[in-house]
Amino acid sequence: MGLFDFLKPEEDNNEADDKTQESYSELSTGLDDFPNPSWGQVESAVRDVIEAEDSFATLGFYNRNLEVDSLQCIKFENGYTIEALPARKSEEFGKIYHLDGLSYEETIKYFEEFYETQEISGYKNFSEDSL
Repeated sequence: MGLFDFLKPEEDNNEADDKTQESYSELSTGLDDFPNPSWGQVESAVRDVIEAEDSFATLGFYNRNLEVDSLQCIKFENGYTIEALPARKSEEFGKIYHLDGLSYEETIKYFEEFYETQEISGYKNFSEDSL
């Protein structure tokens, strides 16, 4: 970093970083991360979520100007909980929209919709929390 870069306002440096970030998708589990996952990998990750503190599946589509850029699930004895997390650049950032007590079939439908369309129908009707 040169002297002139150091003296630039922070906003200019952040804007430059944002412009160079490319869109990507990622599947994360308690065990591994998979860039640009196939539908089979997503389906398998959701199916493999167990009732354990570190067991989850998160599918994210980043740097695409989406309202929600990631969907994640965890499992409890009363079923799956899914969480829709608004994108960093959205007005909703910092909120968590969650739906509890879902079956595997209901959960996989939300993941399939998000995988196919990068949207989550009705997520604003889910319960809402904040970070």
